[in-house]
Amino acid sequence: MRYTSTSYTESGHLQLVTPAAESDPQRRQQPTLLVLGAGPKAIAIAAKRAMMARLGYAVPRVVLIDRLGIAAHWSGDNGFTDGRQLLGTRPEKDIGYPYASTCWESGALNRKINSEMLLLSWHSFLIDSGGRYADWVDRGGLHPPHRQWSHYLQWVASKIQPELAVAEVQKISSSMERWQLQCAPADGTTEPLTLEGDGLVITGPGTPLTIEGQPYQHPRVMDGGSFWLHVDEFARSRFSLKKPLTIGIIGIGETAAAIILALLDSLRAQVFIEVISPYGVLYSRDEGFEENNLFSDPDGRSANLYGIHRHQANWLLLSEEDRREFVRRTDRGVFSLHAMEEINRAENVRSVVGTAQRMEATEDRVIVDTIYGGKTQRDEYDYVIVARGFDALWFTKLMDAQTYERLAGVTSSLDRRAIERSIGVDLTVGQFAPRLHLPMLAGVAQGPGFPNLSCLGLLSDRILSSYGHSILE
Repeated sequence: MRYTSTSYTESGHLQLVTPAAESDPQRRQQPTLLVLGAGPKAIAIAAKRAMMARLGYAVPRVVLIDRLGIAAHWSGDNGFTDGRQLLGTRPEKDIGYPYASTCWESGALNRKINSEMLLLSWHSFLIDSGGRYADWVDRGGLHPPHRQWSHYLQWVASKIQPELAVAEVQKISSSMERWQLQCAPADGTTEPLTLEGDGLVITGPGTPLTIEGQPYQHPRVMDGGSFWLHVDEFARSRFSLKKPLTIGIIGIGETAAAIILALLDSLRAQVFIEVISPYGVLYSRDEGFEENNLFSDPDGRSANLYGIHRHQANWLLLSEEDRREFVRRTDRGVFSLHAMEEINRAENVRSVVGTAQRMEATEDRVIVDTIYGGKTQRDEYDYVIVARGFDALWFTKLMDAQTYERLAGVTSSLDRRAIERSIGVDLTVGQFAPRLHLPMLAGVAQGPGFPNLSCLGLLSDRILSSYGHSILE
């Protein structure tokens, strides 16, 4: 197999490179890890792999596959954000965080890996970007906008030069030993691209969740991905509106919060926003130490290694019920403190109790039926944005029949809860071969930080250590 992939120069510009031939004997002997996506999780894996290779450690070949390139969904040019929204997590929780590897051959190697990864940290990016580190510190260490976060990820890519196939995956097949991905190159060439690997990592947000009656494309109905392509249109309409728009937001998580802030910024007093919430109120996360620490060090391995506290919180000791409640209170269905502060100051945002059941979109309005306490209520809006989250199992629609049936056979017909329970230490689906790593669904079984940006360094350790010798049990 030969293909042309995309790489990044130190200045952040694209350049075309051709990877070494697949016939290379050394290349054939390496296990190959395919990573679907080229965002923070993918870059964290590729960066850890690059740093370990630099130390002379045996590492798998890592191939990233993304139809748009590095960090495309963070730039503001391709939906999912306008690039101006602030990062929800601290930027110090970068691709190496928490810089506390414990799974490799020795303590000395673990410390060396942590030191090497610091060269690719957020702080190093700012220092390397014209002395912006001091400016960032003096401004209070602010959360950066998504576009700057994409620049950071592209900077990391320029340093490590990951093997990247700019292509769209069209079919996922597998035997018991290997994955095979059939892809269409994004440059428009007609020759199909086939990638094979021993393991597959699924990253990225997935496809937006919908409700009954939601049209695929309608000018008055948007979702958590497509809304951002219309932000400027809303901003321009503010000066010609004769009365404020009424906009319904279906969803109560960070995506909904970001959309509310964008609407307030674009339309200001020319909008009235109703957030349809099953609870009737909007909740924010606490951001306390113990809560945050479970995201960074879920199994207490790092704390136990350094003897920090013999009663260090351990995610694995909590019941499944308590784990799910923790995730609900801290990661799903809650707004960040920053978002809540902004929304609290807005007098034109209200929550409506109920669960959206279905919608009907006409030429001039959108009708939404909600249910609460067995009673149905109907409301009308000028626009509705469905921000219920994203389908973490979107990739199963690309699987061939045999792979789909085998995965369904070990996950109770692709039941989400069954999959979440089955995720192992290396973030793979239990009792399934070849290895399928699903960090987006690893929160319940392995730790709340894996689906988000809270422990990218730990995520890369968990996955890469399963392809080489480590002390991870």
